[in-house]
Amino acid sequence: MSNKHSRSGGKFNGNHTTLIPAACCVADIAESCTAVTKISPGFIKAGLKSVNGIRRVKITDDKLCLLLSVRDNTSHQEIRIYVNDIQAAKRTIIKGAKSAGLNVSFGGEKIQRSHN
Repeated sequence: MSNKHSRSGGKFNGNHTTLIPAACCVADIAESCTAVTKISPGFIKAGLKSVNGIRRVKITDDKLCLLLSVRDNTSHQEIRIYVNDIQAAKRTIIKGAKSAGLNVSFGGEKIQRSHN
């Protein structure tokens, strides 16, 4: 039995391949983009306070990749998207996310990563 919220192979890498529903949508959009070379899903934070069904993605240029912070109703997940053309990837992801009904916002350049 396959898991509809799991992705592997192709551009997906890492040991953690389970995605929250909103992240599945964004990851599938990124995978279809020719400028994207690698997709690395992060850990899932579940059981968060409900945001009344409002799904959103925050896109931050992390110098080496695009960092997508994806919020579903009661969960959150970060996805790193490695690209060879950052502007083309951003355009594709923004257009696809908006078409899928996700709110899109932008973060500033993220220079340092926290190691919590």
